[in-house]
Amino acid sequence: MRLFVPAIFVVAFGVALCGALPLLPSWTSPSSYVTELADPSSSGPSLVLRLLSSSHGLFTPRMVQTSHSSEPYWTNEIGKHLLRLRGVNFFDVTTDMEQGPVITAAMKQQEPVFPTKLSHAKKLDRVYDEVSEDGPRENLAKFTSFRNRYYKSETGRSSQLWLLEKVKEIASANKDITVKEFEHEWGQNSIILHVPGRKSSNVSSSSSDAGLTILGAHLDSTHLLPFLPAPGADDDGSGTVTILEALRGLLASGWQPETDVEWHWYSAEEGGLLGSQEVVREYVKRGTPIKAMLQQDMVAFVKQGTQERVGIVSDFTNEPLSKFVKRLVDAYLSIPYVDTKLGYAASDHGSWNKAGFPSAFAIEATYEDCNLRRIHSGNDVIDYPEFSFAHLMQFVRLSSAFVVELGGWAK
Repeated sequence: MRLFVPAIFVVAFGVALCGALPLLPSWTSPSSYVTELADPSSSGPSLVLRLLSSSHGLFTPRMVQTSHSSEPYWTNEIGKHLLRLRGVNFFDVTTDMEQGPVITAAMKQQEPVFPTKLSHAKKLDRVYDEVSEDGPRENLAKFTSFRNRYYKSETGRSSQLWLLEKVKEIASANKDITVKEFEHEWGQNSIILHVPGRKSSNVSSSSSDAGLTILGAHLDSTHLLPFLPAPGADDDGSGTVTILEALRGLLASGWQPETDVEWHWYSAEEGGLLGSQEVVREYVKRGTPIKAMLQQDMVAFVKQGTQERVGIVSDFTNEPLSKFVKRLVDAYLSIPYVDTKLGYAASDHGSWNKAGFPSAFAIEATYEDCNLRRIHSGNDVIDYPEFSFAHLMQFVRLSSAFVVELGGWAK
C-alpha cells in the first residue's frame, strides 16, 4: 500500500541508521517511541543494533522495480524500507535477475471466460448462515498479539506457524484437503491450502472451466521502522482472517468444488511481494493453469464520515475479472462497490498480473479513504471505532461467492 509519510520520518530514519540517537516519534507520541526503544521486553539490543544486525541481511544487495516502465535498480533492505517510508510500492525482483523473469507465454493459456449469470445464490445462503464475526474476532486478536510479523523476524515465523495450525484445524473437516508450507529462504513461509474439485482443474486450456481459482491474503506485517511493534490488524490481518472464515463457512456447509480451488497466505508481501512471486514462479514452472486470483488486503476499515463501500482496484488488474467481482458485490453484498487505483505492486495480486494471469483486488474503500494513517505502525490494531468487523464480514461474503461461482459446487 502507498502511504503518506511526513518528511521528518524519512530524515529521522536515516539518522537512526547511522547510529545516532533515534529521534523518530511514534504515531502517538515521542515518549512512546522512546519507551519502545528502552523496553526490556523487546528482547535484545537497541533498535539501532537490531537494524544493523547482519542476521537480518539489511545490507545484502536487492534489486527493486518501482513501476512497470522503469528499469530495476540495486539497493538493499534498508533502501527498501526507505521506499516504504516514502510511500513507494515496489517489486523485489532479485530472483528475476538471478534466474530470469517468469515467462508465461509458453503456457499458451486461453483467457478465461467469467460467468455473466450467477447460479449459486441458494447454496451461498447456506454458507452465509454459517459465518459470523466470532471467528475473525478471536483469530485476529491472537494474530495481532505477536510483536510483529516481519518476514525475517522470529515472531514473523512463529505467527506463521500459529496460522498454519489454525488452517489445518479448519481444513480437517474435509479429508481431501491438503495444507502445506511453501518454503522460503527467509524463514517465514507462505501457506497453501488445496481443495480438489470433482473435475480436474488441469483440463484442456481451450475449456472455459480450465484452471485454478485462488483466494489470497498476506500473513506478514511491518513497521515503518523495522522490528518495532507491528500488529498489522488491518494490513493484512483482516484479509488473513477473512479468507479463513470464508473457508470455515464453506466447509461447514458441505461445499465441494467442481474444479480445484486454493487459499494462499503469502509471506513477505511487505518485502516487495517476495512470497507471492516465488509461488507464481513455481506454478509457471509446473505449467499450472490459473482461472482467477482474488487478493484480500485491508478489508476492515471504514473512515469516519464516509459511505461503506468495497473498493475494486482498476489498475494492474484483469478488467474482465474485476467486472465479474463487481457482479458478485451487486448480487451478494449489502454495500456497493467503487472503483479505485492503488498503483504498481500494491499487493500480491500484482505478482499474478505481472506473470499474465487474471487477478483482481478488493479493498476496504477508495485509496483515499483507506486506513493510511495507522498501517505500518504500532497503531494498526482492532480496538478503535473505525475498525469494523461488520465491514470485514462483507468481504467474507465476497470471498465465498468468488470461489463458489468460479469453482462451482459439486452435487
